[in-house]
Amino acid sequence: MSQDFAKRHSTTDQGGRSLSQFSWFITGFIAGVFVSFLVYLWQTVPVDPETKNIPKPSTTAKVEEMQWDFYEIFPKSEVPIIEVYEDGKRVPVDDDFAYILQTGSFKTASDADEMRAELLLMGLDVFIREVEIEDETWHRVIVGPLETDLALNRAQDKLAQAQIESLPLRVAR
Repeated sequence: MSQDFAKRHSTTDQGGRSLSQFSWFITGFIAGVFVSFLVYLWQTVPVDPETKNIPKPSTTAKVEEMQWDFYEIFPKSEVPIIEVYEDGKRVPVDDDFAYILQTGSFKTASDADEMRAELLLMGLDVFIREVEIEDETWHRVIVGPLETDLALNRAQDKLAQAQIESLPLRVAR
């Protein structure tokens, strides 16, 4: 005898499940309302006589908004150095200086000339300075003089793009 398993006609099983599902829904709903009530009570602040007398800000007061102007803020934020302390005494700072970049130091003049030619092709002002160190002549390749910080940064960027290390030096004019 064949039996159809798709349709079950048991009325006791189906009625018990619907009652069980409904009771779970009601239980969860009541628990949720109870937890929400506890959170509400936890967040409320009791009213004390001291907290009741605290003045509240008036909403009618007009809030003054500050207007920032980019071109006024940044020039005023730079503070020039007027003096420095050396050995406990004040010494005025001399603003008459320039920057140079040392890009190499070579024993032979031909190596220094090669570096100088490479830097000239990059559009930089380059010269070679001969220096005596421990009875040896060294040929230093120097870029500059650079008058401003902007010129210094641009020259350092060009050298960094060409993967040439440089040493910035500050010199008096």
